[in-house]
Order: sequence, then C-alpha cells, then structure tokens
Amino acid sequence: MGLTMGHGEDARAEELHNLRVALATFALQLDAFEMRASRALLAAGREASMAHARMAATRANRPQDSDGGK
Repeated sequence: MGLTMGHGEDARAEELHNLRVALATFALQLDAFEMRASRALLAAGREASMAHARMAATRANRPQDSDGGK
C-alpha cells in the first residue's frame, strides 16, 4: 500500500466523511426539533393551566343556588 491511496479507498473515505456529516446534521436537526417541541408542550401546559384557573375562578364567583347547586 504506500503513502498514496488508491481511487477506491479515496472514494470510500469520502463516502464515510459524507455519512458522518449527514449524521451530525441529522443530530443537530433532531435537537432543534426536540427543543421546539418541548417549548410547545410547556406553552400548551401553561395555556391549559391558565384556562383551568379561569374556569375555577368563574365557578367560585357564581352565586350558589339555595338548594346547594342540585
């Protein structure tokens, strides 16, 4: 084998490099997606929590029926 690589070995090394770049790119895109999804879930949870609190406050402020709400 000497100091120079043959054409086939060079092509394989380039393909390996391309695969590594593709894998790294995919990992970064997956991280970005997970961060966006996490923020969306947190925002949805806060929104649901706030809606629940508003409904509870509305119920608490209603006048009670004389028969205890039955």
